[in-house]
Amino acid sequence: MAVGEVLFICLEFIGTVSFAVSGAMAALEKRVDLFGVIFLGITTALAGGILRDVIIGRVPPSAFADSRYMIVAGVTSAVVFLAALLAKDYYKNNVDTVNAVNNVFDAAGLGVFTITGAKVAIYTGHPENGFFVIFLGMVTGIGGGVLRDLMIGEIPLVLRKRIYAVASILGGIVYYQMFSHQFNDTAAIFAGAGVTFGMRMLATIFKWNLPKAFE
Repeated sequence: MAVGEVLFICLEFIGTVSFAVSGAMAALEKRVDLFGVIFLGITTALAGGILRDVIIGRVPPSAFADSRYMIVAGVTSAVVFLAALLAKDYYKNNVDTVNAVNNVFDAAGLGVFTITGAKVAIYTGHPENGFFVIFLGMVTGIGGGVLRDLMIGEIPLVLRKRIYAVASILGGIVYYQMFSHQFNDTAAIFAGAGVTFGMRMLATIFKWNLPKAFE
């Protein structure tokens, strides 16, 4: 197996774990049961990749063709549930800390999946189509979070606060520009994912939001 392929698979699993944690923690906030936590964790982790694969015509999507992704997401979500169950009092009394941890995992998942989505666009024969590369990266990055928020009855985060999709787009642009100028691929991956993650963190810390017509 080539080094690039190994790196891509590692990124996919890192993103899967990160978004599974994010989805499971969001489910816990809504007081759902064990099945709900696992289901929402899996959905958050896999929905962006499924949407990406549908767009490029890959059938069945990777999440169904390779059961490892679903198993990793499900086990991760179950571990989050168990940790919350065993540390119930801490969980309830430290909501701000829990939300901060959730945000870090969400930002990590967004950064990693933005890059894997962009790489899939390149791998499938569209290296000259910068718009498509960046768009597919964004869809992969935000898809799981959008479905997560809809399922728990929230307006998707991407539509309301904290520079969410914009961070994904910027990370995708950085990655694609470095790819186009033939930078080392590993460096491009870390730069693109780092920009997305960094923007999400900075937006959270400094409460950056895009302008709204009405407050």
